[in-house]
Amino acid sequence: MDQQVKKNRFSVIIIGYNIESYIQRAIMSVENQSFKNIEIIVIDDCSTDRTNEKIVELSSKYNNIIVKRHDKNKRAGGARNTGLDIATGEYIVFLDGDDYLANSEVLSKLDKTIGNDNPDVIYLGFKIEGDREELVIPNEENCTKTYRAAIDRYPNPWSKCWRREFLNENNIRFPENRYYEDVLFVYNGVMKSRSYKIANFVVHHYISGRKDSMTTKISLKNIKDTVQNLEDLLVLKNTEPTKEIDIIIKKEIDMCKKRLDKVMEEIFHDKCDKKLKGDKSE
Repeated sequence: MDQQVKKNRFSVIIIGYNIESYIQRAIMSVENQSFKNIEIIVIDDCSTDRTNEKIVELSSKYNNIIVKRHDKNKRAGGARNTGLDIATGEYIVFLDGDDYLANSEVLSKLDKTIGNDNPDVIYLGFKIEGDREELVIPNEENCTKTYRAAIDRYPNPWSKCWRREFLNENNIRFPENRYYEDVLFVYNGVMKSRSYKIANFVVHHYISGRKDSMTTKISLKNIKDTVQNLEDLLVLKNTEPTKEIDIIIKKEIDMCKKRLDKVMEEIFHDKCDKKLKGDKSE
């Protein structure tokens, strides 16, 4: 009798766009895990540098790396959706291509945290490094639905491990071609979850303030996407009114104001620079 193939415990979805200096570190932080019952899915979102070359080179050395390259840019949400459509693992771990897993034992510890239970979501610890330093560790107080859906300062998908069937059953996916796509995915995921566990140790190292990161550059596109998020949240408020959605709508309005202020500051700062340099092109 043929031995049944064991199902992957984790699908680690790594996304990247023009991060040739970082992508190898991200992939190898997963490949070097002591826990081997995993598949690594790497999505290149139509990079124009050597990111894809490095991904293909690494995938040729290891048989558990699945590579998909977009033929047009879909931003982080579209890249993660592609990964979710490919994934076969019981649980999804997201990893941005400029970040990395903390050490070689984190997936083993995460597997033990899940155990024989079937939680919809596991809240993960992470360390922020780069332009600031911060340690974020989940606990019972900061893992309530209200906190995680609406109050959390870091409403990102990679600080949670998600049960794949839970995401599929509830049709939880990311908006595509949009900045701040995390907001709706995390809100829906947290609010629809029925059970959770806490991994009170550092899983990810998150790099903050990278100068060439798309999210550090504020433009009118950022503003439009914030407004689109607000429109989607208002639709949710009409169909599923909750105290959490009221909190998050107010937060998004405040963020929209801040981003508008930043765009205005950059526009007028640029004009002032041109005048000081005697630029007569205007």
